[in-house]
Amino acid sequence: MRLKLLFLLAAVLLPLGQLCYAAQLITPEEALASQTEPELLLMQSAAPDPLAPVITLADLSALDKPLKNPFSMEIFFKSQAGVGLDLSSFKALYGTFKIDITERLLKEATKTLAGLKVANVEVPSGRHKILLRINDSQGRMAEKELSFMVE
Repeated sequence: MRLKLLFLLAAVLLPLGQLCYAAQLITPEEALASQTEPELLLMQSAAPDPLAPVITLADLSALDKPLKNPFSMEIFFKSQAGVGLDLSSFKALYGTFKIDITERLLKEATKTLAGLKVANVEVPSGRHKILLRINDSQGRMAEKELSFMVE
C-alpha cells in the first residue's frame, strides 16, 4: 500500500517539476568571460548580399527592455528570390568569443514552418549578444545580432 502511494505521489509531482524547468542556454562562466573582455574589432567584410535570407524576431522591441528569466523568443527565417533555406547551416554564436551554442539552442527550440520558437530558457543576469547565422541553398549567408539585457 505504501509503495503504491509513493508511485502515485511521484506520478503527480514529477510533471510539476518539469513545468518549473528552464534550460540554461548560456553558462555563468561563458557570460562572465564574454562580459569582461573588450569587444574585438573586426574588419567589415563586403556588404551583405541583398538576396541573402532575412532573420527577424517575432517581437524585436522586447529586447529594448531587460528580460526576466525564464524567457522565450521566436526567430523567423525568410529566403528570397524563391531559393530554399539550408537549415543545417544555422548557427548561434554567443558573446565576444563567438561560443557555439547552436546545439543548446536547437535542443530547446521547436521548429516551425517559418523558423524556431525557443521557450523557457535562462541566461545569467547581465548584457548578452547572440549572433544568428543561416545560409540559403545558394550559399548566401544572413546574420542577425541580438543584443539584450537580463535582470
